[in-house]
Amino acid sequence: MTHHTLLKPHNLFTALFPIIVLVSLLATSVLVFKEDASSGTNQIALFIGTLVAIVMGIYRGQKYEQLEEGIVRGISSAIGACLILLFIGALIGVWLTSGTVATIIYYGVNIISVKWFYACTIITSALVALSIGSSWTTSGTIGVAFIGMAQTLGLDPVITAGAIISGAYLGDKLSPISETTNLAAAVAETNLFGHIKNMLWTTVPSFIIAVIIFMFIGFYTDVSATDVNLTLIDELSASFRISVFNLIPLLVLIVFAVLKLPTLLTIFMGILAGVLVALFLQPQALAQIFNESSSIGSNLINLWKVAANGVAFHSDNTALNSLLSGGGMTKMLNTIFLVLAALSFGSAMEANGALNFLISRFLHFTNSARSVITTTIFTSFGINFVTGDQYMSIIMPGRMYAESYKRLNLKPTALSRSLEDGGTITSVLVPWNTCAVYISGVLGISTYEYLPYCFFNIINPFLAIFFAFIGFKIARYDTKKEKEQL
Repeated sequence: MTHHTLLKPHNLFTALFPIIVLVSLLATSVLVFKEDASSGTNQIALFIGTLVAIVMGIYRGQKYEQLEEGIVRGISSAIGACLILLFIGALIGVWLTSGTVATIIYYGVNIISVKWFYACTIITSALVALSIGSSWTTSGTIGVAFIGMAQTLGLDPVITAGAIISGAYLGDKLSPISETTNLAAAVAETNLFGHIKNMLWTTVPSFIIAVIIFMFIGFYTDVSATDVNLTLIDELSASFRISVFNLIPLLVLIVFAVLKLPTLLTIFMGILAGVLVALFLQPQALAQIFNESSSIGSNLINLWKVAANGVAFHSDNTALNSLLSGGGMTKMLNTIFLVLAALSFGSAMEANGALNFLISRFLHFTNSARSVITTTIFTSFGINFVTGDQYMSIIMPGRMYAESYKRLNLKPTALSRSLEDGGTITSVLVPWNTCAVYISGVLGISTYEYLPYCFFNIINPFLAIFFAFIGFKIARYDTKKEKEQL
């Protein structure tokens, strides 16, 4: 005879206790270790939270093996993201060596006015992200260069990071080749371009407001107080052969992304282009970086090491050394550590049923268009907070609330837009979310610092809720016949 174990039902205590423990430990970690919190202590907090979630599952009657299987399954979904992290690390190291980043900084500083810098940053980041469909790649390439420009111009790198992120997530949200854009449309079972068209109503006004805010910040920046480091600019041109040809790796990255090649292959081609530019256009810079005048063969070996471990630039100018040092796959290992820790907790919460229990509590509030849209946005943000995974913040609410949207005569594009308004763009605001961990790592600015300046990411969800409450541009079926046909 087969015996089935009857699980104890969840209650608010068993569902919320792991979250309470986690938030308490993370707050303690930040208070005690401050900027060093992301170097390992936050990960420990997440793993302890994972253990508490496992204990809650066992208390309900689940087998440990089932919980462990759920955690492993959740972590395995991030392997692709971890590979991208490693490749981006290699890309940054190679582009620092090839003069690509130095060239972007050099031209940017000479072209962009200090007063227009923040506005140019958000707009350029948005255009690049729209082209390549990735906020991660945008932040790790053009974003790194803009941080360098800000340091050279004597502007605030933290505000610059907010502008980069605001622009990158506008592009990521609206690009037809973005993974999250396609995922939200697929989960809601709607047409991709219909989804993008409907998102414009909340996304474009939010972006315009963000651009205006950055323009005001720039206009009220005391130009006389900024320190344009002319020595740094001179040393950039002395250390590298500044040329438009150094931008070939960026062009290759954009072209391959537009052609919809796989992300890893696209980044690899950007790395390869950077290696070729370094070998044939930057022999002087390579001699300075590697402290030796070598053949193409030995330089190739050194670039191999750069892809693995990053670059350490050597000069008498410490500011220049800081600007042009970094990258490498090994520099991404701590980020991957945090990604795995965050997904362990999120997967444990899903495996023990706590996540579904908490989400199901919100179904009671989905009795009108305004309430279901508001609930979807808050739930998506909550899942970003609890699971640390952007994809989960789209998939889970999309499944949970699909029937509510149908019942209320709302089109699938209303659901898909809400998933992006609440899930895609808020992921970077949660310090232990995979998106925030990655971007804070490549930009060198902590989430706690840049968060207040991510104007687009903050404004968009609230504007979407406001539109829901006043009934503006909510996608509804006009007739019962139209609903049955689709």
